[in-house]
Amino acid sequence: MCVAAMAAARGVDAQAAPPGLQGAWRVVEIEVSGPGARTVESPQPGLLLFTGRHYSYTFVTSDTPRPPLPPGPATAEILATVWNPFTANAGTFEVSGSTMTRRPIVAKNPDAMAPGAFNEYSFHLSADTLWMTTTATEGGPVRNPSTVRLLRVR
Repeated sequence: MCVAAMAAARGVDAQAAPPGLQGAWRVVEIEVSGPGARTVESPQPGLLLFTGRHYSYTFVTSDTPRPPLPPGPATAEILATVWNPFTANAGTFEVSGSTMTRRPIVAKNPDAMAPGAFNEYSFHLSADTLWMTTTATEGGPVRNPSTVRLLRVR
């Protein structure tokens, strides 16, 4: 399945990114589906950059601001509290119609940049607003997709 998805994403249908997609986008809302479904209307900071065929994504994944690191040595528990609710990855992306496939080259989580790893999204772009919904990964379809709404950074 992974090989077929990779082949399809790299096939003849893959297009250059729409010109309106290029640039910087900040996360402004997250809709979570499935158990515990909710809408986060004031998410923590997140930034998604598109340039050419590359992207970079950094995002605080908690609902509240992360605590600052205390001065001096920190315990493993404090470090986990500060660093765990943060994700970052960068790599290449491809667009085919309203589907985007991102392939991390570097990531905070080593599994995210393993050979064959990818994230697939359906997306909709309207003026300075971008909606992205996670649809699949190398592990298969996403059971409880989340939709992220982003606004262009000016």
